[in-house]
This record gives sequence, C-alpha cells and structure tokens, in this order.
Amino acid sequence: MPFVFMLQRNLSSLQQSRFDVVVVGGGISGACLAHDVALRGLSVALVEKQDFGAATSAASSKVLHSGIRYLQQLRLDKMRESAIERRAFQRIAPHLTRWVPFLIPTYRGLVKGQLALRAALLAHELLCADQNARIRDPSKRVPRSRCCSKAETLALAPLLEGHPALTGSCVLYESHMHSSERMTLAFLKSRVS
Repeated sequence: MPFVFMLQRNLSSLQQSRFDVVVVGGGISGACLAHDVALRGLSVALVEKQDFGAATSAASSKVLHSGIRYLQQLRLDKMRESAIERRAFQRIAPHLTRWVPFLIPTYRGLVKGQLALRAALLAHELLCADQNARIRDPSKRVPRSRCCSKAETLALAPLLEGHPALTGSCVLYESHMHSSERMTLAFLKSRVS
C-alpha cells in the first residue's frame, strides 16, 4: 500500500486519491504514526506544511523518557509504554541514541528524601526489568541507577552547595536521541512508495 508525501507542490494528487488514513503533521510522532499505518497494510498520506521533523520535533529535549514520572501517579501502564518505546529506539536506531545520566538531588524529609527516591527507582527498575533483556547490544542496555552521598553529589554538582536540606542524590539514566530530525526522515524513507 502506498505511503505518500503530500507537499504543497502536489496537493492536487491528494484530491484525486483515496487513502485509508491521512496524517496531518510530519514531525516524529506523525512520521511514526504514518509508518505504523503503512506497516499494517493501509494506504496513508502524510501532510506537512513545513519541513518534515521541524518545529516541536526539532526543538524538543530529544530525551526518550523511561516513564518514571508516571510512577508518582501510579500510571504503571504509561510507564511501561514509555519504557517499551525507549527500548524500541535502542534496538532500531542504536547509532542515534546514547545514555545520559540525570542527577536528582535528595533533601531531608519524606517526599524528597533519598529513601523515597531509592524506592521509586527500584520499583521502576523492577517493573521494567524485562526491557534490558530484550536489547541485544549490551552497550544499549539501560545502566543501573545509583545513589550518591552528599559529598559525591556536591563533587558532581557544586552549584548545589549551600542547600542546607541536601542529603545526596540519585542518578537515573535516560536515553537521548542525537537527531530526532534524522530519525523522522528514516521513518519516512523506509515507507515511501
């Protein structure tokens, strides 16, 4: 089934053709959606008013989140979904991804304390443990999170000096995509008819 780019110069072909699905917006989400629709055997037109992968896709942080932020809301389904999508990019685009450590400071008290963050990281790792096993390349597997003392934290992030409630930190690894624009174009190129 065809996967057609609808650019301004050939909008007349959009009026003359029938498609099962028309995707409006050629950023990374639109490109992935159009790619998925085409893989399912449906005809799809992708319409974009500017460059593919421009706008939000190009201006994002390019972090493929693990979904840990959903743990606080007990949205385990969303957390797993994020982890699965992150794993897919580690597998299909290892040349475009790398692991980046995020230092999360911990403070005195229950909610922002190191014990609460350790528990959250452990729960996250347990719920997503099978994701690493599905990544063949060991260098693309998620590094384990770790906790740091106050002294280690200040050595890593001296600007935190002076926060009296600081107790330390935890390091969480997230995946960073070097070029979401390149990934967008790869999805598009793989399905063009």
